[in-house]
Amino acid sequence: MDATQRKALQCILLCRTEAMGGRRYRCGHCQKDHFAWHSCNHRLCPVCGGAGTAAWVAAKLEERLRVDHYMITFTLPAQLREACLRDPAASYKHFFACAAKAIKDVLKQPRHLSGQCGFYGMLQTWRQDMGLHPHIHFIIPAVALGSHGRLNYPRRRGWLARGDVFAARLRTLLSTALVRENILPRQQLEGLRTIKWNCDVAHFGDGANAIKYIGAYLHKGPICDSRILEADERSVTISVKDRTIGKTAALVIEGADFVRRYLQHALPHGFHRLRYFGFLHPRARATLAAIRARLGGPVRKHLPPAEPAEPPVLLCPHCRRPMALIGHRSRAPPHQRVIHRLWNRNPRVAA
Repeated sequence: MDATQRKALQCILLCRTEAMGGRRYRCGHCQKDHFAWHSCNHRLCPVCGGAGTAAWVAAKLEERLRVDHYMITFTLPAQLREACLRDPAASYKHFFACAAKAIKDVLKQPRHLSGQCGFYGMLQTWRQDMGLHPHIHFIIPAVALGSHGRLNYPRRRGWLARGDVFAARLRTLLSTALVRENILPRQQLEGLRTIKWNCDVAHFGDGANAIKYIGAYLHKGPICDSRILEADERSVTISVKDRTIGKTAALVIEGADFVRRYLQHALPHGFHRLRYFGFLHPRARATLAAIRARLGGPVRKHLPPAEPAEPPVLLCPHCRRPMALIGHRSRAPPHQRVIHRLWNRNPRVAA
């Protein structure tokens, strides 16, 4: 394991434990004290991120433009997945940049939107069995800012562009970038240009379902607790849905392989899996406000950050009466939060 994977595993193991600190409550009826431990908020943790997901989905649903929305999904070929394991930071960086440029290059053509478009995308690296399957979902409103401030729309409703056009452009951009940056040897360039790259373009109406779809994976890891059917000292049994036939089956994975599959989706430190482009970028608020006004929607103003909410009222697990907050417990010191047997290889240091 590298440092990113060890950090992810450490956060997951310590999530909502005494080492993370928390709040101390006392029941006024039975006079017993209880603790509510803090979450780790790691993006790979299966129990964290629910509040962040709900807030992001609610904000994007409110900020939607009054046009049709499309989802463009780029899937990385199997021949490039080894490079993602070897150098995930550089591979995913170029994948994101080249996929975004492919969308811009195709949609700016006169037969499509013929202008500057705006979109945002989210990187997802797993499939149902937690195997490595890097792909990016882009949500695109079907409007572009053309010359002289004119708004351009697709030529016909329900159609944006063919998926193989986006795929061919990504193939050219990404294969060239990976060879130029010495991530792949030049001998593999011809092989990458001869295989078929996958890109799916789907019409999502007003975009609500597309936002909810990617929001479900935004702050979550490759598997949730409800999909773990059984676990023992040797193996883990999970439920896997076959989307081709629409049925769910049980898959038994050896314990060490389960951990390996899970941790291979830990993204590099500082990597943003959600990115904005065009007039949906945070720096283009003025352009977005002008487009929204032209479409007849209200102009969204940048509101100051909301004040932190009051802690929720918790009920005593014994008598189910409300408990009062009486204090806080700080986090444990860093040397006590480190899982030594995972972080250090030297047994003398771990002792």
